[in-house]
Amino acid sequence: MENLKKDSLIYALDQLEDLQADLDANPCSSYVLDIYFDDLHNLLFNQNYYIIGTWKARQWLGDNLLNVIGYIKDYEKNYLDFMEDSTDFSSSESIANMITYIFGEEIFSESKIFQCLGGRLYPRLTRFTLDLIIRELKLKLNS
Repeated sequence: MENLKKDSLIYALDQLEDLQADLDANPCSSYVLDIYFDDLHNLLFNQNYYIIGTWKARQWLGDNLLNVIGYIKDYEKNYLDFMEDSTDFSSSESIANMITYIFGEEIFSESKIFQCLGGRLYPRLTRFTLDLIIRELKLKLNS
């Protein structure tokens, strides 16, 4: 399952680099300046699907499917009170996107930059905080 988490980290980095590119292109008017730090996980992992298509999801999950389902069930057992719906386990696409969402939470909860700066010192994303998060996640990816 580590390869799936690594893919989720790469996806997060790609999304963050897109935000950085928009901020570089439009330093005064970028929509990035309106993003609250605490909304970053929702923006990256909940507003768009990581995988679209059943075949692609099945290929990505591969032999990890049973482990992923168990991981999601454990997660939902702890957070079901806060969630409206549980994952549709009949859809490999739903399973793939849910595990990516969970891995996204883990990525940000393990991020020292996100935990230290997020919402406390900087309520909104800035060029500085975005650059720090990208650097930290790249180091994590390469370690």
